[in-house]
Amino acid sequence: MKKYILSAILLGVLSGMSSCSDWLDVNHNPNAAEKVEPGYLFNYVAVAWSGTRTSGDFYIPISQSLQIQADGGDSYGGWAEGNYVISPYSVGNVWKGYYNSSANNLKLAIKMAREASVVNNNAIAQCNVIFAENMYEATMMWGDVPFTEAWNENIRYPKFDSQEVVLNGIIDVFDNALSTMDPSLPSTITEYDVYYGGDMAKWQKLTRSLKFRTLMVMVDKDPSKAEMIGKMLTEGGMIDSAAGNMEFKYSTNSGNENPKYKILEKYFNGQNQAFFAHNNVLKPMQDLNDPRIPVFFEPGHDGVFRGLNTRQAAEEDKDKNLLSSVIGKSLYRKDIPDLLYSYQEQLFLEAEAYLRGLGVAKDAVKANELYRKAVKEACLYYGVEASAAEKYANSLADLSIVDEQTALKNIHMQQWIDLMDRPFEAFVQWRRSGSEGNEYPALEVPATAITKDLIRRWDYSPEEMTANPNSPKSNPNLWDKMWFDL
Repeated sequence: MKKYILSAILLGVLSGMSSCSDWLDVNHNPNAAEKVEPGYLFNYVAVAWSGTRTSGDFYIPISQSLQIQADGGDSYGGWAEGNYVISPYSVGNVWKGYYNSSANNLKLAIKMAREASVVNNNAIAQCNVIFAENMYEATMMWGDVPFTEAWNENIRYPKFDSQEVVLNGIIDVFDNALSTMDPSLPSTITEYDVYYGGDMAKWQKLTRSLKFRTLMVMVDKDPSKAEMIGKMLTEGGMIDSAAGNMEFKYSTNSGNENPKYKILEKYFNGQNQAFFAHNNVLKPMQDLNDPRIPVFFEPGHDGVFRGLNTRQAAEEDKDKNLLSSVIGKSLYRKDIPDLLYSYQEQLFLEAEAYLRGLGVAKDAVKANELYRKAVKEACLYYGVEASAAEKYANSLADLSIVDEQTALKNIHMQQWIDLMDRPFEAFVQWRRSGSEGNEYPALEVPATAITKDLIRRWDYSPEEMTANPNSPKSNPNLWDKMWFDL
């Protein structure tokens, strides 16, 4: 088993390094430069952030431990993470990604924008949005994390704030960013804005959407957030088309490929022998005749789609031809983007809010309309033809004529399917989909896992635990729930 742990470590480190090579017209040690534009640092963070998200240190452990993808057993991927063995190197690299590569450089960029001869409020807002989202991801992985005292040059050892404090702080950062954004001003990060090219109208919509998603994560633990959710639904101004999707776009140019592609290229001769269809995803799709199946997965040698369970050995025929389905080639192509927020994600969350009556009157008809639109958009995003996408969405059970729990389960099922290739977002969604034991889907602890309970968080970075005396005295258990997780 050790060789598989080591493989995952090496994949993460090498993939992360390869993803940050050619996008930047900037010194790779921006802190040492005499004068750096805020846009340079912003671009550096964008590259590093998505390099982390799509690297072996992040993508592999979450996809396998969450049971949204399978590994085919020791003869194929053999990822130890399916047994909840998360390498301390992976944990440390991801922690440094959020705190050093991303947040620290964003704080420097914000400082530069404030000290410019003409304060660039739009650039400050852009950096703050990315900063808030990085901290959202950090707290969703570790729970209590440094926030209020972090990046303060006068505080050497920042305290670890509670997740409740961090999430409320993130909401404040989003609100402050919205209050300073001004699409009429020419000063903004444009050339180095890989997401929207400096289009502040799009940034406003994104920021509202990210705030909305954060509130939806918080509302079950803090019902008072329902009022804010209702207000946002009424006022609108969130992402309202696929044109507003937040993506980091990779390319086919050497050095600029998606790290997921590099994993297969370096270790599997470009063939996917490491990531398989999990029955947790494939079976519900087959039950509904989902048109995304041939996009998400490849059939076995005999043309049949077959899923696997966690750590289950892949099935072969007598000639050693693979019969189990691997994840589709299109999801590991060189230029597959890192999707950070999508229109369908927005629609699913809005459908849930109307179904549950979060700050608005319960409206199952409205929820059904948004739900079907979300499913259609999810299909379109992955290349399903428009007529097939619409037909499939309209074939789903009408949320307005089933009981609320069934309707909510249907929404969560489609969210789970949509997030198959976005394991971090799926990890958050699974935990928030129901109280413990009532999540969708109903996962089971792998028989060979190192714990007797389902994983719900990561260990803290060993380096942080050693260097910061204000870090927790010991790591929480991998199965311990966070503040938001009921």
